[in-house]
Amino acid sequence: MPVITEEFLRKLEKQGKLNTLTIDKKDILTPSAREFLSSRKLDPESRSEIPAVSAESENTVKEAAPVYKYKCYTTDALFEKKPEYMTQIFGNYLVVKNHKRIVLRGKFDILQAETIKYWKKYQKNKKLESDFSQAYRYIRDLFICEMTDSEFIERDVLGHTIDSLKDITHNTVKYFKTGHLFEINADFGEDVIDINCLRALSRECEVAAVDAFYKEGKTEHNDILKALNRLSSIFYLMMLKANNGDYK
Repeated sequence: MPVITEEFLRKLEKQGKLNTLTIDKKDILTPSAREFLSSRKLDPESRSEIPAVSAESENTVKEAAPVYKYKCYTTDALFEKKPEYMTQIFGNYLVVKNHKRIVLRGKFDILQAETIKYWKKYQKNKKLESDFSQAYRYIRDLFICEMTDSEFIERDVLGHTIDSLKDITHNTVKYFKTGHLFEINADFGEDVIDINCLRALSRECEVAAVDAFYKEGKTEHNDILKALNRLSSIFYLMMLKANNGDYK
């Protein structure tokens, strides 16, 4: 016993099938549907004389309501499926893949992968392996904080607070009795050269973070910005230690 609604009739009208509607005696017309037919000068009682589309075909005519699984993070637009040019930023929220937060995640991804590579390379050097392990975990936790939009909790790295790291790497003569390591070249040890690559990548990551979190004179996630600034100090300290022979 199909129920014929005004909405169903309007769909048939748009499809040019309203005049071919057949109403069975068992069909139920809603008051608004009866009024709609009358407004179109169609007599509901005479519809049974015209062989054509049955009201039972409403299920095939009427489209299923879309189910929106995703929402645009910046515009609130809804999507049934994730477009190929978009990716998830948080939960079911989507952004275009060149969104500044996604660019930052790409930098984190590369830095983390490269750190693991060198960590593996120097695995037999227990002192250097230990420092690589700490640097990796620092990067990993930073990455997780960015992806979950949570606060980064400061902690000691390489036996120093992240604030004291800055003091050490800015006063190399005081702590290592040497100047800064300028113009890294092939004359330096392989470990110094490798760690310098990671230091450079950490700076790229920091710049991407500033690009993502600095907006119109205001910054977000100062905790992550500070931690990334200190990350380059972590790698520079490792370079100083390697150049000083501390890992031998």
